[in-house]
Amino acid sequence: MATYGYRCPHCRDIEVVFPMGTAPAAVRCPDCGATSTRMFSAPMLARTPAALAARLRRAERSASEPEVVTSLPPRRAPAAVPIHPATGRLPRP
Repeated sequence: MATYGYRCPHCRDIEVVFPMGTAPAAVRCPDCGATSTRMFSAPMLARTPAALAARLRRAERSASEPEVVTSLPPRRAPAAVPIHPATGRLPRP
């Protein structure tokens, strides 16, 4: 079964379920009874955010063509560790 969209000229958009390939070109609106024509739309597609798409392409590309590194990245300062009373009993390195 597939969901088909129809647009009523007076009320709203309507979604109707028919077996695949058997949807008529028009149906009657359940609210006002007007003839609603079939709409064509993209099937369940979503747009990926640009930043995420770029990261995915980079990860995919690095599987076969790893990036060449010429130097080490700059060293970052260690993150501040919250002090907890139980950490005083831990062995020190």
